[in-house]
Amino acid sequence: LALSYIGMAYQWSENDAAHVIPSVLAKPWYELGVKVGRPPILSYVSYSIDNWYRLDPKKEIECGNIALLQCFLGGQDEEWFILIHIDIEKKAGIALDAIELAQKAVVANESDALDIALTQLRDGIKSMYEVLARMPEKCDPYVYFHRVRPYIFGWRNNPALPNGVIYEGVEALGGKGMTYRGETGAQSAIVPALDAVLGIEHERDELREYLMEMREYMPPKHVAFIEAVEAGPSVREFVKKVNRASTTELFNQSVELVADFRAMHLEYAGQYIHAQAQKAPGNPSAVGTGGTPFMTYLRKHRDETKAQSL
Repeated sequence: LALSYIGMAYQWSENDAAHVIPSVLAKPWYELGVKVGRPPILSYVSYSIDNWYRLDPKKEIECGNIALLQCFLGGQDEEWFILIHIDIEKKAGIALDAIELAQKAVVANESDALDIALTQLRDGIKSMYEVLARMPEKCDPYVYFHRVRPYIFGWRNNPALPNGVIYEGVEALGGKGMTYRGETGAQSAIVPALDAVLGIEHERDELREYLMEMREYMPPKHVAFIEAVEAGPSVREFVKKVNRASTTELFNQSVELVADFRAMHLEYAGQYIHAQAQKAPGNPSAVGTGGTPFMTYLRKHRDETKAQSL
């Protein structure tokens, strides 16, 4: 966490991007990355998942009782932006637990147990949505775009780094310019796991390849969880086979909530990035921190999800 913040601050604190990370930083950053199974760049897990502590150890892990271990410039907007993501990860816990319960119910051929699991899944996703809806409370779009976002860009598809970044002294990289992706919420395992249990499929195109690539930036155990859900029994097929109104309704409620979650994310991308970029022509607007045409991708995510209710 600390090395990643130092590395990104070194890269983006000056007007000109660094094309070489000095060995004193590059070598430990790379070596620690190997140990934790992630590339040497700030990823979502360091930016959010591991970056918090409770103000009151006896109270819940949620906005109002959590603070950051590390930030770049500090201030309400940066802190709130990250804290919202941490709260979403916490709220997702009951949904992730419900995934296992749902697949166990399928194996046991228990429709009633599946209804209970799907109810829990729905409630977990709804809680995530409600937290995401709080983003504008303390994170202003202008401040986010000009003060928060610049520090989390990656090296991929970045006009300031056409040849990537060299990690000086890291023999394993052979002195080549590396083009790692920047921090993005697509590096969270939550939505891919929800897609997996609900059987939400994405067209086999550049977008899907990007989503698969994001797993390289997740903790290996998170990836293993997603893959286990994908390889597990199909909840979607079981719901279709049972053909029970209550079960189908609960299933569709979860699909619709995932679509709503993605729709809100798309709305924020428009407010916090696209609209701000129109006012600042010198800033890239079509490419997100992860190095993708984010508006196109997010819209496609939303539309593909909406189309997959039963």
